[in-house]
Amino acid sequence: MRLIMKKSVLYLALCLLAQNLFGNVKGEPIKQLMGEFLSSDWPVVLAAKEKIENLGSESIPEILRIMDDCRVNKLENTGDLIFPGAEKYYGHGQIIDYDIDNICVRAGWLLEELTFNNFGFSGIHLPAEELIGFISKTFPDYYGIQTNRNNTDKLDETEKRKLIRTLSIEKAKKWWQAVAKPWNRLTALELSLKSTDEKRQVKALFYMRNGKTACKGLTQKFYKSKLEKTVMKLSKSETNRVSENAKLIMLDSDFDWLSLKPVN
Repeated sequence: MRLIMKKSVLYLALCLLAQNLFGNVKGEPIKQLMGEFLSSDWPVVLAAKEKIENLGSESIPEILRIMDDCRVNKLENTGDLIFPGAEKYYGHGQIIDYDIDNICVRAGWLLEELTFNNFGFSGIHLPAEELIGFISKTFPDYYGIQTNRNNTDKLDETEKRKLIRTLSIEKAKKWWQAVAKPWNRLTALELSLKSTDEKRQVKALFYMRNGKTACKGLTQKFYKSKLEKTVMKLSKSETNRVSENAKLIMLDSDFDWLSLKPVN
């Protein structure tokens, strides 16, 4: 009897030890990657972003956590990257429509790239004359309240940009709280393609064409059964950047775009 009890206690201890060990192994890489993502070295940031995207839903709570940090960490070694904080423009290169020198906006960029969603982060850097229109369109529940509308119209340019940032963060956090079932990237891709939001459509199509990160379940069979008709419909869109991306996917009969991504 004592021998059985000792074995049971030993087994329990080993289980607890294994749980702690695997828990740390699982948790530490996320925090490490987030630390790298917050770096000022652009190649380090970009490499970390790709790895974080590959984690899928597991990374979302941590991404939302760093949205509370709105410090500026100016990027270095950006090469020909074109973004609002760039000091030089070479006339070519990767374009990012986010002020990713700002940590919370950088987090928003990552979340929108991962989820193909549009929370509003890209609107922060728009020309001054477009800010009110962006706020009214992107945050209708907020701007539709008369008091909020009156207050917003009185804000100066800097205050409007800060308001967009605040509303974008709130929108992202509310979205995650409202997710009724386990989130997965494949469903998010399908929903974004079928949405009426041009930004979401473009993000989804651009990922399909050029994305190198994981989307479990995205196969030729899934594409043909669930996405192909939608892509065909988008190829006829009046918005050029939607139709052009959709057409290029349709023309890729060898599915080279799919081979860019990790094997499911």
